[in-house]
Amino acid sequence: MTDVAARSDRGLVREQNEDRWLVRTRDGTTLMAVADGVGGEDGGEIASTAAIEALGTTFVSPSYRESSRSSLSTAVQAANAAVLEAAKAAQLPNAATTLVAAAIRGSHVVIANLGDSRAYVVRGTEARQITTDHSGTTPNSITRFAGDRRGVQPDVFMETLQPGDRLVLCSDGLTRHVTDAEISVAVADPAAKAADALVALARSRGGQDNITVVVYRAGKPAVSRALLGTLILALLILVGIAGALGALVTTAVPSPSPSVGPAPTVAP
Repeated sequence: MTDVAARSDRGLVREQNEDRWLVRTRDGTTLMAVADGVGGEDGGEIASTAAIEALGTTFVSPSYRESSRSSLSTAVQAANAAVLEAAKAAQLPNAATTLVAAAIRGSHVVIANLGDSRAYVVRGTEARQITTDHSGTTPNSITRFAGDRRGVQPDVFMETLQPGDRLVLCSDGLTRHVTDAEISVAVADPAAKAADALVALARSRGGQDNITVVVYRAGKPAVSRALLGTLILALLILVGIAGALGALVTTAVPSPSPSVGPAPTVAP
C-alpha cells in the first residue's frame, strides 16, 4: 500500500503563493509534480498553473517503463507550450515556472525536471538528490524553465523504488531552509505528517519563499491474484505429497509382533 501527501504554503515573505502541485493516480500510474512560478510581477502563478494543468491533461499512462520516459517528456514539452499560450493571453511575456514531475508505476519511477525544483529518493536514512538544479550564475536565476520560447528539453531520470523508499518533490522554498539530512529524518514518518513537518521547519527558519512538498512512500509489492492462486496450489500439492509419503512409510514398516510368553506349565 502506498502513502502520498502534498502541502503548499505561502511562506512568511511572499504576498501570494505561486507554487502549484499535482498528485493523480490513473491507470496504475501515480503522477506527481511541483511547479514554482518565476518572477512575481511577471505572472508566476499563471505560469505554474498552466504548466501543472497541461502536464496532468497531456500525460498518458503507458504500459512499459521506457514508454513512461517518452510520455513524461512529451507532457513537459506540452506544459511549456501551455505556459507560452497563457503568458500571451495575459500579456505577460516573461511568465515562467520551474517544473519537476514523477510518474510512478509499480516500483519504476521516471522523473523529469526544468529549473531548480528538486526530486529526492530517500532510502533508509539517506536522501539522494535525483535531479540537477538548472541554476544560473546570478542568485535565484535558472537556465531551464517552462515558458521558454526556444522550446525545452527536460532532464529525465529513471529509478527503481524498493519497499519503504520515499520519493520527495519540492520547490526551492523548502531546500533553501532545510538540508538533505533533515529531509531524510522527516520523511521517516507517514507522508502527511512528513509533509507538514517539512513545511513547518522551512517556515520556522524564515519562510523566505513559497514552500511546496510532495511525499510518496512506496509500499510492499502487491501479490497478484494469479500468483496467489499459484502459491496456494503449490502448497496444496506439497501437503498432498507429504501425506502420501507418510502413508507409504506406515505401510512399509511392519507392525511389531505381539510378545509371546513361556508356554504354560501343565501339571501331571
